[in-house]
Amino acid sequence: MNSLFPDRTAFLASVVSKEEAIVALKAHIDVVDVKNPAEGALGAALPETISEIRGVVPKTIPVSAAIGDMPYLPGTAALAAIGAAQAGASIIKVGLYGAKTPDEVLKLLFSVSTALKKYCPESSLVVGAYADAQFFGGIDFLAVPSMAAEAKAAGCLLDTFDKSFGHNLLEIASMERVRDFVSACREWGLFSALAGSLKLEDIPLLLPLRPDYLGFRGALCEGGRSGKLSSRKVLEISSLIAGESSTCRRS
Repeated sequence: MNSLFPDRTAFLASVVSKEEAIVALKAHIDVVDVKNPAEGALGAALPETISEIRGVVPKTIPVSAAIGDMPYLPGTAALAAIGAAQAGASIIKVGLYGAKTPDEVLKLLFSVSTALKKYCPESSLVVGAYADAQFFGGIDFLAVPSMAAEAKAAGCLLDTFDKSFGHNLLEIASMERVRDFVSACREWGLFSALAGSLKLEDIPLLLPLRPDYLGFRGALCEGGRSGKLSSRKVLEISSLIAGESSTCRRS
């Protein structure tokens, strides 16, 4: 995939090790995402993990990395972004957990985007919004795309913060609001990504919205997001996205 704006909905698979990356690559994967579920929804992996995964992923496939459900610590966020980028990630995801006001969001995001532009210009910023932000006093996800665009981000991810009850995106946010998020990203010139404990049966519901990416972790594993990646489940979801998204793009 040579562009961050694919011509069909692309498949992002989250892995925790180079061994899982090798398993995922047996299917058609558009983006290999590195995260550490033990540290949260957008938990950060160690730099060496990112580097090892980048080493086994073909150069034609982007590697993304989460840098955390970020507190309002702009300097910490900027340093984490540089670390992930220099370890090999070309897409850096920062979760808007601690920033509670628009001013805080913008200060946090500008700290990251400015650092990436200066030190790692080949890497792109993706802003992680949470569908359940109202439960921890966070920013409403529909307000995020405009601020992400102002901060020169490349895209926005809509995820869920609380994974403890297994609630997925469509159990927390209405389809109308998810559609509005995808539309807002498009209007602001950002790519859109949807995640949040997505299940196989969510794919035909979400693809008509034409998001640029659908992201999965738990649905790819035996035993949930902290379990072992299953090659069978990866292939099943990859095949469904490829088939369904082709139909949606043609319609």
